[in-house]
Amino acid sequence: MNLPNILSISRIVLLFPIILLFEYEFYLISAGVFLIASITDYLDGYFARLNNSTSEFGSLLDLLADKIFVSTLLVWSTFNFDSILILLSAILIISREISISYLRLFVISLSKKIDDVKSNYLGKFKTTFQMIGLGFILITPITSNFIFQLSTILILLSAIISWYSFIKYLNKWIV
Repeated sequence: MNLPNILSISRIVLLFPIILLFEYEFYLISAGVFLIASITDYLDGYFARLNNSTSEFGSLLDLLADKIFVSTLLVWSTFNFDSILILLSAILIISREISISYLRLFVISLSKKIDDVKSNYLGKFKTTFQMIGLGFILITPITSNFIFQLSTILILLSAIISWYSFIKYLNKWIV
């Protein structure tokens, strides 16, 4: 297994210390581990391109790791924070992620090329807002209410962007 794939898998594995550290009130360490996990999202693609070791398996593993990472943190957040906006965002984001995954499989089954289903700039914005919002939420117990509100808004904004991008993908891939 190459370094990019190890980095993708590490993103999933790092969920455990992120959540456990938070639950035991080590909020800053939890956020630090989250930051490391978030950086692996960038580094896996960077090293794959740098070493010319990109693969269809690696691309799909990266997508899977992203979806597991974000979805797990969103579901966990709905149980830890009393916010209807986090719940609504979690439902929107997770339903979109499931939908886009099946749509990608459908398009790949027709075209046989993974390049046809790679994310675009909207996906990068969505991921950025999600990661910042989820990272901030990990430190909200030791910060002001403003940080909680900001993280909630960023997560909701990422949910809106994710559905907008999903509609754009539908128009591109299906129509």
